Amino acid sequence: MLSEDRLQRRIPYLDILRVIACMLVILIHTPIRQYDTYYNTPSLAGAIYTVLVAVNCNLFFMISGALLLPVSKSGSRFIKRRLLVVLPPLVVWTVIYLLEHAFLLHNFTPRLLTSVLFHPVEGLLWYVYVLLVIYVTLPLVSKCIGAIGKRGVEVLLVLWVLSSFIPYQHGVFIEASQYSHNMFSAFANYYGYVLLGYYLHNYGLPRFSRGNVAIWALLLAFGIVVMPAFEFLVQGHFDISWQQHIDTITSDISVNNIAMATLIFVTVRHFSPERYDRQRHSASAAWWPLLSVCAFGIYLSQMLVLRQVVWPMTESWLDTAPVVVDCLLCGVLAFVVCLVLVLLLRMLPFRRYIIGKS
Repeated sequence: MLSEDRLQRRIPYLDILRVIACMLVILIHTPIRQYDTYYNTPSLAGAIYTVLVAVNCNLFFMISGALLLPVSKSGSRFIKRRLLVVLPPLVVWTVIYLLEHAFLLHNFTPRLLTSVLFHPVEGLLWYVYVLLVIYVTLPLVSKCIGAIGKRGVEVLLVLWVLSSFIPYQHGVFIEASQYSHNMFSAFANYYGYVLLGYYLHNYGLPRFSRGNVAIWALLLAFGIVVMPAFEFLVQGHFDISWQQHIDTITSDISVNNIAMATLIFVTVRHFSPERYDRQRHSASAAWWPLLSVCAFGIYLSQMLVLRQVVWPMTESWLDTAPVVVDCLLCGVLAFVVCLVLVLLLRMLPFRRYIIGKS
């Protein structure tokens, strides 16, 4: 249990967001077991499921922006401290997944070793690779934010949101071969989520008028509902495969994910308390911080747990279940198993090198 001083330094809504993001990451990975069915069979339930869970890791980037910007420490001190949080666990879990590929999955190749500096041996570790680069460059970005101010950040975010429509342009607007070459190709990408988290944490949603809530509800609904519907219903007439539809919806830099991330962020913040209160809400003051500090370890261990524990355990009784039911049940079970594993690892004296600083 956290001390009262440490508990009061935490921000409840960011703890809740971290847990939600962790759960969504697991849920986006659970369809892998039924890959052919999920990615190649048109399904309304599968489409809705994809829209709801695709935001996953982007919430983590927003949390980083909310917590770390503006950078108050010296650049070298900030970078050293942040790298010590994520680099040792990355190395440890890279070795663990290499061993799994070699001795349990039997698909180890020398390329897994030669590419490890630039490409993760396990797909889910990509987030940590990107996070390392963000940490190294964040002090510079912080100075730029100070120079351009609130209005400058708003301009960058508007341009970034405009770039998020690009994944939807195949079919109706452009040829597939043109998809990766456009005027926004070199734009912010994941840094957009970092800036969005910083902006929403410090300023909230901009106010247009008295109808602020209604206007934002329509804008978010357009991104979350209208654009995915356009992708599945209209783009489908241009010989685009179901997997291409899924790839568009799950593209991290797409308007539906930005809208969903914004909706989740502002909603959780609105309904969360400003500070934890053990006397009035003892359960939330105990569980949300605990789940939050375990989230990084849960994230790192999830694929090992899915492949070696959850999928073998559930294959016999979930094999004939609908894909979405399979995904949800496996996701919840994987979260629980990962949590138990991380809680056990937290008992070790060198736990920070395995599951990060807690």
